[in-house]
Amino acid sequence: MSHAFDSLRHELDLWGEAGRVAAFWWRDDDAVAPTQALDRLLGLSDRHGVEIGVAVIPAHMEDALADVLLSHAGAVVLQHGYAHTNHAPPGEPAVECGGSRPLEAVLEELRIGKERLAPLFGPRFAEVMAAPWNRIEAPVVGALAALGFRGVSAFGPRRAIKCAEALVVTNTHVDPINWKERRFAGNEKASSGIVGELKARRVAATGAAAESAAEPDEPLGLLTHHLVHDEGLWDFLEAFLALTSAHPAARWLTIDAAFTVVNRGARAESRPR
Repeated sequence: MSHAFDSLRHELDLWGEAGRVAAFWWRDDDAVAPTQALDRLLGLSDRHGVEIGVAVIPAHMEDALADVLLSHAGAVVLQHGYAHTNHAPPGEPAVECGGSRPLEAVLEELRIGKERLAPLFGPRFAEVMAAPWNRIEAPVVGALAALGFRGVSAFGPRRAIKCAEALVVTNTHVDPINWKERRFAGNEKASSGIVGELKARRVAATGAAAESAAEPDEPLGLLTHHLVHDEGLWDFLEAFLALTSAHPAARWLTIDAAFTVVNRGARAESRPR
């Protein structure tokens, strides 16, 4: 395991030598009920002092989930669409926040979902839409602020999200699961993906990569799915959180800090360790 993290440790050292701090944030998808996997996830958050945005599916959520999440200070709730149901036309990539339905039908579902989550979780509900399958169409994005959302999250560079002028876009960038085989992608692949994202930001900060899609200060988002983790992935997360929580050139953001207008690297608020 330590060998797999050598390149990550080295990359963070380079950030430190440049006088910069890499900002990370954590989102976990598909929460609907209390499970042993969820308990294990929250235990990781607690041990390493890293706040986690738990994306909850409103239509399938059991009320008992609220008791579990509210008992963990490091868990903040995001809205994961409405029912995680695919409404894409045949042959198109899966999407719930868009697809073949009228816009009004999509927004009505999202409104209903928000009205279920907000009273249950109160201030622990972040008013952020975490798009199922990380896909959300521009007309839906453009209407989220009117529904009371302050942020949106998908996957990849945040500048790829269109019509989000009234929202804070904070995306995820690294998913350590091999979805074709529904298992952990492996230590080397997962760590190399993180290093690649960090290096792209570091190089962009020097002005040496004018055509890069990377923004130097965009927080790097870790995306997990606790219900499908295997032991290899749990071990990876333990080691990754331990390394980044201790390294002086890495900082884990609170969800509130990640979804503020100014979420810029070392200047963003972090949760005390």
